[in-house]
Amino acid sequence: MQLRSVKGFTIIELLIASIIILLVSIGFLRGILFYIQYSTSQKMKDMASQTNSNFVKYFDSLPYNLIQPTSYYDNWGFSSCDVYNPSGSITENCTFTNEDSDGDSIPDFYDPYNGSNEKFSNPLSNLGSWLTIYPNSDGSCNMSKLNQPLPNIPNCIVSFKNDISIANFRIYTAVTIARVATTSLESGKAIGVITWYFDPITKKYKSIQTVLFKENNQ
Repeated sequence: MQLRSVKGFTIIELLIASIIILLVSIGFLRGILFYIQYSTSQKMKDMASQTNSNFVKYFDSLPYNLIQPTSYYDNWGFSSCDVYNPSGSITENCTFTNEDSDGDSIPDFYDPYNGSNEKFSNPLSNLGSWLTIYPNSDGSCNMSKLNQPLPNIPNCIVSFKNDISIANFRIYTAVTIARVATTSLESGKAIGVITWYFDPITKKYKSIQTVLFKENNQ
């Protein structure tokens, strides 16, 4: 009777196979991690966009005479635009977009910060003095620069994780207001809604801005 020899795997072959399996597993896990990171960033962006839209709809629904700042920043109390649509958004060359106090190439009207916008570690510091409405640390809106507080305003801080104590997932909103007037006639108010957050992966500042024109119907 003749016995057949059975050739097994050598230690080197097993080691090579283990390394290949490990590399494939690492690549697979990195792919999953990248997908989770991308998905989280995209969901943050979508929520910020929805938050901005909610604020715009809120201000669009308010009676004109409720939106009364105690004062206007710089020359925003007497602003003009080359072209605007009385029933919607201002479209071209408005004087309230000319100021850039901190020289960061973001007009004050769209800029929540006086200085660097990379404020991930302390996001409520150095907020611009030109903001009419801005976030309090508890998530509510500070409306001390209005003659009267606005009713049922949305929160100025919301969270992707429904918990504003988790800084990585906070979304902030502030509001700027300019008076648009021709000669002595106030034609309306420009309301800048600035919504911003810090990407949960890169920690970089991201923002969405919308300008709503409220026609003076008084």
